Amino acid sequence: MVDAIPARAAEHAAARATGSPAGNLARALLRAPWGALGSAATVVAMGGGALLPEAGATLLATLGAHSALRRRAPWVTFLPAVGRLWPAAPVSAGVALVALLQLGLESPHAEPRRSLAVWAAGALLAVLAAAAARRLPARRPWTRVAVVGSPATANRLDADLGELPGAPVELLGCIGPEGCLGGVHELRRLVVEHRIDILVLSREVPAVEVFEQLVAGSLELPVRVLDLAESYELAFGHVPTADIDATWWRSGLIVQARRPAAWAKRALDVGGAILLGAAMLPMLAVIALLIRRDGGPVLFRQRRIGEGGRPFSLIKLRTMRAGVAAGALWAEPEDPRITGIGRFLRRTHLDELPQLVNVLRGEMSLVGPRPEQPAFVLHLERALPFYQRRHLVRPGITGWGQIRSGYARSDFGSAVKLSHDLYYLEHRCFALDLVILLETLLGLGRHTVTATLAARAEDRGAASDGLIWHGVASPACDSAAAPAPASAPAAADG
Repeated sequence: MVDAIPARAAEHAAARATGSPAGNLARALLRAPWGALGSAATVVAMGGGALLPEAGATLLATLGAHSALRRRAPWVTFLPAVGRLWPAAPVSAGVALVALLQLGLESPHAEPRRSLAVWAAGALLAVLAAAAARRLPARRPWTRVAVVGSPATANRLDADLGELPGAPVELLGCIGPEGCLGGVHELRRLVVEHRIDILVLSREVPAVEVFEQLVAGSLELPVRVLDLAESYELAFGHVPTADIDATWWRSGLIVQARRPAAWAKRALDVGGAILLGAAMLPMLAVIALLIRRDGGPVLFRQRRIGEGGRPFSLIKLRTMRAGVAAGALWAEPEDPRITGIGRFLRRTHLDELPQLVNVLRGEMSLVGPRPEQPAFVLHLERALPFYQRRHLVRPGITGWGQIRSGYARSDFGSAVKLSHDLYYLEHRCFALDLVILLETLLGLGRHTVTATLAARAEDRGAASDGLIWHGVASPACDSAAAPAPASAPAAADG
C-alpha cells in the first residue's frame, strides 16, 4: 500500500537529522584535488633540489587518488570483494605516483631505505585519515524521489529499495491520475512543496505530458528526470526487463555506443589466458590425475551458442560420473551425478579453466555473458524478450551476470541473469572488464548478497508466473527444465 511509504520516509528523516561539521569537513577534504597539488609540489621541490617530505606528498597524492577513484568507479558499490579491497587502491596509487616522480626526477636526496619508510608513513596517515572520515557522523545526501505513475509501481519500487542496506533514498509517493501526492498537472507545485530531487517516469503516464509540464514552468527547478529502467540500473546494477521495450536500445544502439576497443579487449583475453593458464598448469595436472581415478576422460565438451548465434564446442573439466547420460537440464546444487572432486571444482569454478583454450581460439572472451546450450537458447528466446541480444557480444568465462546472480536454475533465473547481461552490454568497457576479473578472483566460491536474493526470488518465481523481482518478471511459460529437441544428443556432464 502507498500508505506504507510515509512510514519509511519518517525513518529516513530521522537518519538525515544526524550530522557533524567535522565529518562534513573531512569529506570535503577527501573530495579536493589534492593529488594534482601534491604532484606539482613534488616536481617543484625535487626539481629545485630541496628535500620534500615524501610522507606529505604521499598523503596528498593518496587523497587525490581516493577522490578520483571514488568518482570513476560506479560498479564498485555492487561488488563486495572488490569493495573491500578498494580502500587500498588509492593508497597504492598515491605511493606509486610519488615513487615514480622521485625516481624519474632522480632526486639527489632520495635514499631508498629512508624513502620506503616515509612512503609507508604517508600511506598509513592516509589510511587513518580516510578511516576517521568514514567513522565521523556526517549528513548523508538523501535523495527525495517521486514516481510518476500508479501506486502499484511506487509500492514495488519502495519494496525493492527496502532490500538495499542503507540506501540514501526517500521515496515520497506517486504522481499521476491515482497519485497520493497529486496529478501531473500539479507537477511544479509538488516538486517545490515536497523538495523532490528525482522524478521517476513509468510507462503508465505518457512521458510527453510530464515534459510538457516541466517545460511550461519547471525548467529552473533542480529536479532530475529518470525513467524507471534508469533508476533500477543506478540502484541495483541490472536492467529491469519487465519495464523496458524496444526504445531502450535508442541512441544508435547502446551496444555500439559502449563498444570498447576490440584490440584492447582481445589483448586482455590473450594475455590473461596465457598468464592464467601458465600459473594454473601445475594445479591442472594434479586435478587431471584426480579426475582420471574414476576411469573417465578428464575433459568434457559441450555444444554452446556463441557470438552471432554461432555454435562452438565448449571445453570443461569433467565433474560428473563417467557414462552418466543427461539431456539439457538446469544445474542443481546437489545433483547426484556430480563426483566428489567435481563438487569442489564447481564450487570454486576451476572446472572452467580449460575454456582458456576457447578464449585463445577466439570463440570466447574472459568477460562476457555465459554461453548456453542450443536447446536452452531456443526455449529462452521464446520465453524472454531480448534474450537473443546476449549474442551481440562474445560469451565469457566470467561476467557481470555470473558474479552478481550466480547460476540459473529455471526460466526466472535466466531472466535475472539476462537483466545483468543487458547491464553489461550497456556499460561494458575495458575498466569494467578489469573490475569483473578482479571480483571473480577475489570472490571464488562465494555468493554475493544479490545472488542469494536472486536465488530466493528464483524459487518463488518457479511457482508463480506473476512474480516481479527488482523489475524482472517471471516468464509466463516458466518450467522446471527447458524442453530439449528429440534429436539433441545426450550430454554426459553439465
